Amino acid sequence: MRFTGFHIKNYKAIEDLLIVLNNTLIPLIGINESGKTSILQAILAFDKTKDNYLDGSHLNPKNRYKRTQEPCKLVASVLIEDENEFDSIGREIKLQMDDELYEWLHNCVKEKRHLRIEREYLETGFTNNYKLVDIPETIGAKRDALVKAIVKRLPYILYFDDFNDRVPTEIVFSLDESNNVKLGTGKNREWQEIIVEVFARALQEEFSLDSFLRLSDKDDQKNYLNDVNQVLNREIIEEWKNLKNAYSNLSDDVTDLTLELNYFKNENGNPVFQFKVVDEENSGYKRMFNVANRSKGFQWYFNFIMKLKFNPKYRGVPENVLYLLDEPGSYLHSSAQTELLKKLRDLSQDNTILYCTHSQYLLDPDVININNIKIVAKDDGVVTLTDFQQSSVQRNLGAFSALYDALHLKFGFPMTTLKHCLLTEGITDYYFFKVFLDLPHIDIVPGAGCTHLRELISILIAYSENFLVILDNDMEGRKAYADYAAIFGESFTKRVYQYGGMKGSDFELEDILSKQYKNDLHRITGCSDTKNALTSLFYSEEQIKERALHMLDEETNSRLKIIRNRINSFFKST
Repeated sequence: MRFTGFHIKNYKAIEDLLIVLNNTLIPLIGINESGKTSILQAILAFDKTKDNYLDGSHLNPKNRYKRTQEPCKLVASVLIEDENEFDSIGREIKLQMDDELYEWLHNCVKEKRHLRIEREYLETGFTNNYKLVDIPETIGAKRDALVKAIVKRLPYILYFDDFNDRVPTEIVFSLDESNNVKLGTGKNREWQEIIVEVFARALQEEFSLDSFLRLSDKDDQKNYLNDVNQVLNREIIEEWKNLKNAYSNLSDDVTDLTLELNYFKNENGNPVFQFKVVDEENSGYKRMFNVANRSKGFQWYFNFIMKLKFNPKYRGVPENVLYLLDEPGSYLHSSAQTELLKKLRDLSQDNTILYCTHSQYLLDPDVININNIKIVAKDDGVVTLTDFQQSSVQRNLGAFSALYDALHLKFGFPMTTLKHCLLTEGITDYYFFKVFLDLPHIDIVPGAGCTHLRELISILIAYSENFLVILDNDMEGRKAYADYAAIFGESFTKRVYQYGGMKGSDFELEDILSKQYKNDLHRITGCSDTKNALTSLFYSEEQIKERALHMLDEETNSRLKIIRNRINSFFKST
């Protein structure tokens, strides 16, 4: 079973939001306070087993922008993926073939129809009850049993809050009358479950923590802990070293670290465990630290990997888990963030990951399909969610800044090899020329807007054999031309081309495309904005690009020919 989407209504500043999980690695981007975290917390609130997270703050849907609170509604869409799962549910609820429910549910499976399940909300808050939405009213018998069977099989939800998730200094257990471990119900329970799972995985015994706690021989206890620590170092420290070795500026937490799980009893006789980091970096002398005393990057990654690898809800390779990550890796070096993104991509092969980020390194277009990105915005206190292709959020609001920074990161250039260079106003122009013009012997360099080309022009004057700057023929382009002409003189004016002669006095990049072709391009890419469509097309599969080129009309082709000839003639003449 897997989640396919969520419907969130009247949760904090979210009035009515539908999240479709049509991809498995989905970044949420937007400016601060746009509502990204609210979306993740609303999904978390759907899962009653996570009510102890975040001190329960996610269970309060109150909209602080309004004086009245409408009833909250959290609905998840799930898909029963195969007949085996259907059979398992049928056996559990003793479903017979002549039951009306049998036919309805079996049709849902065959037709890949999504089931919608809602967590009950009353005036006093969320209850522990769920109900199926849209199930026929005539199906009364076994309805409740079906709901319980589905809830039992719901994909596991894991939530990571980069700023609030902290590894506890101590994990304290209490014991029942038979001296068996008794798990708590509060915040401590999650890490208690992880400790139980660490012992079970390391020693390959069920209930091995109980076995450990019954040992009276100190040497036997030490041997058990040695086995546990060996597994922890293999699974956790090695992962951290691999991440840190992704870049050469190794500063801390790298080569001389080991992990130890310490055990003792407190004054009340309760078992206590502590994660300790042993550091031998200082001339080989061992020094022991709490995890909380290490770098914030190490703390975050330790928390992430422990919950990932020693989650009691699954063994081996996790599948269909829903990961909710709020600003992952904010404390990691940029290169380590890039490595983390690759790990998230690998993890998303069998699971779904939603993550909020402001980091361009977690939006690397070589790893992330930009069409998977969703834009979160808040207007008059109301949160909206839009696919990148459909977003009309103004670029100057900053929602797109991390994405555009990520796109520009991919196009650095070595100054020692600059020959014939084409300097464009921005990244969209770069994509346009790469897709629509065949310029094999020309290096295309994207700027950051027509008013931010000064440094690049300076570099090209100094280091390139020759270059051509292309500007829009509009008010901003003409002003930029005048400014750069005043600064660089003929070094610039001899090497600039402004679109013209095709549409009166004003002509921008998008005007190269005919109105009909813009409509075709929007349809091919699913984007309502032409600039978004050009970006989307650049990162699309080759067959989509070929289709787009094949559909070029005569009007667009004639304009492309003018520009291609102008560029080629410039470099031939020089």
